[in-house]
Amino acid sequence: MNMIDCQKVSKGYRRTNALEDITFQLTDQKITGLIGRNGAGKTTLLKILAGLTKHKSGEVNVFGKNPYNNLLVSANSILVDDQMTFPDSLTLEEILSSAPAFYKKWDTQLAVRLFQYFKLDSKQQHSKLSKGSKATFNMIFGLSTHCELTMFDEPTNGMDEAVRTDFYRALLKDYIAYPRSILISSHHLSE
Repeated sequence: MNMIDCQKVSKGYRRTNALEDITFQLTDQKITGLIGRNGAGKTTLLKILAGLTKHKSGEVNVFGKNPYNNLLVSANSILVDDQMTFPDSLTLEEILSSAPAFYKKWDTQLAVRLFQYFKLDSKQQHSKLSKGSKATFNMIFGLSTHCELTMFDEPTNGMDEAVRTDFYRALLKDYIAYPRSILISSHHLSE
């Protein structure tokens, strides 16, 4: 089954074409890399797939549905990027403990294990984290949702080399235990 099916998808911003006639399909339960230079349209594509942005032309289907403003797509997918925000009234610990109410497959044990492994401060607020710590927390959150479609947009930006390696190790280990569709964008070809 195709998890994602895009046919001649285009999206522009004013006079700039971010995407032009993009056609591809992704079958389910695979890890797929989306590689391209900065400004190539990777983030735009992921936002369209997540239903956060409407495409200009063409056809987009995620889980067989148009993702834009679609509750089925929203309930079964997550886009993890550096724009993720959480309420400042909650600590990191409170964010993780409230997540099962929103994500039916939330893995509390994984979240706690990764949180402890990466030595984050449970009483810290998300907005006060350094760029690297924020990227690490976002990765923990995204992996722990176990969404059928998990998308990471430049997830390792701000991470040092050791954390980057540990991130990919954690991702692969969790994917083997809980196969699902994972889409990772990066402008680093080595990743």
